[in-house]
Amino acid sequence: RHRAAMRRGLIVLPLVASLFGAGFAYGSDARDARAPTAVGVAQDEFTLNPYRRVVKPGPVRFNIQNYGEDAHNLVIRGPRGFQAESPEIEPGGRLTMPATLRRAGTYRLLYTKADHLSRGMRSRLRVRR
Repeated sequence: RHRAAMRRGLIVLPLVASLFGAGFAYGSDARDARAPTAVGVAQDEFTLNPYRRVVKPGPVRFNIQNYGEDAHNLVIRGPRGFQAESPEIEPGGRLTMPATLRRAGTYRLLYTKADHLSRGMRSRLRVRR
């Protein structure tokens, strides 16, 4: 009997630990434990196009592809002063940028270097419940 109980305990303990650990990884709450929403973003000279325009609040994975001739980055500005910025992406390069967009509202996607912003290198992403 003792051995059977030990075997059951050895199976249940890792399961319980994984369930409790999943919602608290890296100090996040249970809402952030779900898989991130993927948003592809194509960059070119003076254009910035997200492949998805609306996401739910929570974790987002921006998959950025630079099709341009210049190095570009991605700046995200949102409600209540939210801001995130990627490093520069070389021409032909790719980068995955994680972000957690917790608040509903409009987030501006921008490239702020040189005159690219004034020439149209911007777009919007809406976060809706």
